Amino acid sequence: MTFRDSRRLEVAFNGLREEAEDLGLSSKNKARLAELMTIWASAYLEASCREIMMRYAKKRAAPAVASYVIHHLNRFHNPKAEKILMLVRIFDDNIAEDLSVFSHGRIKDSINSIVDNRHRIAHGRATGIKMAQIVQYFDDARKFTNKMASLFLD
Repeated sequence: MTFRDSRRLEVAFNGLREEAEDLGLSSKNKARLAELMTIWASAYLEASCREIMMRYAKKRAAPAVASYVIHHLNRFHNPKAEKILMLVRIFDDNIAEDLSVFSHGRIKDSINSIVDNRHRIAHGRATGIKMAQIVQYFDDARKFTNKMASLFLD
C-alpha cells in the first residue's frame, strides 16, 4: 500500500523502530519513544483508512459523489475497530463482515489499544506502553489496513 500520509508515517515509525534498538536508551526514554510511536501508529491507522476509502470513492463514484464522500472522510478520527467497521459497512456490508472476521481477536485488540493509548497520552495520563507492544500493535494495524486495501482496491 503506497498512500501519501500513511506511507510517510509508516516510514517514520519503522525508522524510529530501527534506530531505537541502537540508541541504548534509558527505560524512561524508551517509554517516551513508545508513546511517540503510539501517536504515529494512531495517525497511520487513521490516514490509511481514510486514504483507502477516498481511493475507493474516486474509483467507483461520480465526481460529485466522490467529492462529498472525501469531504466527510476528512472528519474520520479515532479509528477504533468498531468505528472502522461502521465506516466500511456504509460502503459494503460484505467487506465489513470480511474485515470483522479477519480482525477478530488480536488485530482488533491492537487497533483499540493504539487509539486508547493515544487518548491517554493526549490527556497526560500514564500508559505503560512498551516498545515491543507498540511495534506489535503497529504490525497488526498494518495487516488490517493491507487487508482493507486488498478488499476495496484490488
